[in-house]
Amino acid sequence: MIKLKSNLYWLGKEAYINNDYDAAMEYFSEIIKEGYEFADVYNMVGIIHHDNGKFDKAVQALEKAIKLNPKYTDASLNLAVIYNDMGQLEKARKIYAKAKQIVKEETTTDGLDPFSLGKLSNLHANLADIYYAHGIYKEAIKEYQKALALSPDFVDIRTKLGIALRESGKPRESIEELEKALALKPDYTQALLAIGLSHYIEENIEEAKKYWEKALKQNPDEKRAKFYLQMIEADIIS
Repeated sequence: MIKLKSNLYWLGKEAYINNDYDAAMEYFSEIIKEGYEFADVYNMVGIIHHDNGKFDKAVQALEKAIKLNPKYTDASLNLAVIYNDMGQLEKARKIYAKAKQIVKEETTTDGLDPFSLGKLSNLHANLADIYYAHGIYKEAIKEYQKALALSPDFVDIRTKLGIALRESGKPRESIEELEKALALKPDYTQALLAIGLSHYIEENIEEAKKYWEKALKQNPDEKRAKFYLQMIEADIIS
């Protein structure tokens, strides 16, 4: 059962990242049906419902994500955008302010060949992913850092580290790591989206917009870039 749950999660996450929201929803619905509760899953479900124009269901999913993990700033920002779309600007601003306040408050490898280093690095990263999915960001950060100590050029892992740092209340450190990721791969969409969100949390609005617009220019179908740009248009931080 645990293996099945894990497979569904990763299949759903991959579909979500690839903007295949219908497939992602099928996997996530099965996870929820089985009684498993991951804040990360409910956050993605909320975004999918919003994309489909189902605002009430989106709100329910995102509120569930925040209930499971009150420090989940990504989910809070997504909820703020949806409330704005529903014409509830005051609610949107309150949620944004609360998310911003939360952010403010919070191996020896010599002699190993590159293949072995890569395998060890991915093992640390996989463990970090599990910690992250449960909202245990401190441990996730440690494991991502261990992974990068072995394979510093793994852009996807450095991006995940940047995201985990932001969720743990360290947006400036997040930006530093994401800048390193983009130095290695300037067109990496996940890093562009993530660094934009970290800048947004820091109220560096023009910087956030720059990165999201770049992501959208590279891929006009990138739904998350469009979604995040709505936050700027909504002006919920004023």
